[in-house]
Amino acid sequence: MQTLNSIQNVVILGTGNVATHLSEALLSAGYSVLQLWKRGEILRDVDLYFIAVSDDAIEEVAKLIPEHKMLAHTSGSVELSRGGVFYPLQTFSKHIPVDWENIPILIEYNDTDNAVETHGRASLQEIAKKISTNVQITNAEKRRQLHLAAVFACNFTNHLWTISEELLNEKNISFDLLKPLIYQTVRKIETHHPKDVQTGPAVRNDLKTLEKHREILWGDNGRADPAPTCTGGVRPPLSEIYDILSKSIKHTHDSH
Repeated sequence: MQTLNSIQNVVILGTGNVATHLSEALLSAGYSVLQLWKRGEILRDVDLYFIAVSDDAIEEVAKLIPEHKMLAHTSGSVELSRGGVFYPLQTFSKHIPVDWENIPILIEYNDTDNAVETHGRASLQEIAKKISTNVQITNAEKRRQLHLAAVFACNFTNHLWTISEELLNEKNISFDLLKPLIYQTVRKIETHHPKDVQTGPAVRNDLKTLEKHREILWGDNGRADPAPTCTGGVRPPLSEIYDILSKSIKHTHDSH
């Protein structure tokens, strides 16, 4: 079995956003990233393999790694039959830098051999601590719940900003005008619970404003997006999205 200090040479299986940023972080921490793998032959004489591919491909890629080698994937939602999890809880885009020091890194390791499991978890934790000050041991259930919450907090929120920009573009208005509002919204949740700083017509039960907004959104047949989605349908009308979110806000604050 490798000793903790023997992990030096790593391979990252993947070339996407997470793989790119992780390779930079590991290099900065003094590790040797010998390969960013996309396809073809995988280097064999390395200490640890990070799997940073799409969730659907993780199991198949894991099969390419020798059984006796250490491996860890970076997904927030996938369980793996062997190896570990090295999940950085952050959004990554290739050409936008991130502050790894403050990124939570969630660590798991699963193995039928308790000694191997303990060693694997300790090894991943040691690596994580060299690139982040926020490292936590977790389990699959908590990690999946965090990933789900992150989709609401990040992916859905970013999509709503996309819709906001589209609405402004229709009237030739710059999205930059909304940025101070967005920044202030984020700053408030640094010191308050999100529920306690909710504002807007839905939480005020401002029926007149809600109706005016619906009229604007229904001005173009509910503003359904004519472009097909990956499932072959179209994006729901913006009026429908507006109503669902408004009802959710109202329900949350009526029930507390």
